[in-house]
Amino acid sequence: MNYLFYFVHPSKYHLFKHVINTLIEKGHHVDVVIITKDVLEPLVRSEGWNYTNIFPEGRRSKSNSKYSILFSTLINFFKTVWRLWKFTKNKSYDVFITDDCLSVIGWLKHVPSYMFIDDDISVVPENSVLYFFATKIISPKVTNLGRFNKKKIGYNAYHELAYLHPKYFTPDESIISKIIPSKSRFFVLRLVSLTASHDIDKSGIDDGKVDELIEVLKDYGQVLISSERELIKKYEKYKLNINPKDIAHVLYYADMFIGDSQTMNTEAAILGTPAIRFNDFVGKISTMNEIEYSYEMSYGFSTDNFEGLLNKVRGLVKNNNIKFEWSQKRQKMLSEKIDLNQWMIDFFDKEVCKLK
Repeated sequence: MNYLFYFVHPSKYHLFKHVINTLIEKGHHVDVVIITKDVLEPLVRSEGWNYTNIFPEGRRSKSNSKYSILFSTLINFFKTVWRLWKFTKNKSYDVFITDDCLSVIGWLKHVPSYMFIDDDISVVPENSVLYFFATKIISPKVTNLGRFNKKKIGYNAYHELAYLHPKYFTPDESIISKIIPSKSRFFVLRLVSLTASHDIDKSGIDDGKVDELIEVLKDYGQVLISSERELIKKYEKYKLNINPKDIAHVLYYADMFIGDSQTMNTEAAILGTPAIRFNDFVGKISTMNEIEYSYEMSYGFSTDNFEGLLNKVRGLVKNNNIKFEWSQKRQKMLSEKIDLNQWMIDFFDKEVCKLK
């Protein structure tokens, strides 16, 4: 079969990495289309896949203005549909896999499209347009897609388990020894840009809050900052400089993760690292609520409760047994979730191939 994957975020590279390589090993033809987004292209390039970047200039709005982001999103929607149409014009595919505008092309070209989503529709209501054109929507069972639940195929796992399940991920301590030679405790701060359409009127960890977090953490270990946005000069000494493919190893060995990122927060938690999230999406995403309340592996604080976050950090950082406690929580979570990567491979083998 001929597959076309289109993804617009590094997290989707991780989600589909094993699946794509397995499909290729089985003799299927796979093309990958991407945009420039953070470290996405270097990751895809490292796999040696047939890939095309249809947005080498990126799609990110250059402004944080509400109206600039909305206008940019609308323009980029039509630009993306047009560029995907041109890319697929003289090509033949049996199935499209995406979380973006490729579902529109699937509808126009009568090619089945499967959207892999893990956000509730209330968080990204603008995705309703894409869901309308999709053949099926693949998502965690707990995810609420509203009126599109009738299109949903649910699974009992999280996206991140496709690449962070112990079957596929083995932590490498030698990577950490290059960053923290003394093997001392360390903490990861993650800062995102919040310039997507669903980030309008949302805020996260600004520089003033970074200063306060560093002040709390510096006496207990080393602070490492992973940032999607440009760092000011005084934070350069904290900047995490690693191969993008190694971030999971850093998260696994970290004593704590604090960030305004959704994906990396989930990654840290399911790797057994206490994860603290600070943004305006807290309490609104079903998968993250499950991780927080059912497994108690993460904590969420809305942007009007930074003092609550600091108090939680102060309490957790004093617990020298915290990594062991979280490893126990991780084992419980893993015992109750499926091997998502194998589930997807079986799905493609048994369901998607029926389309041909």
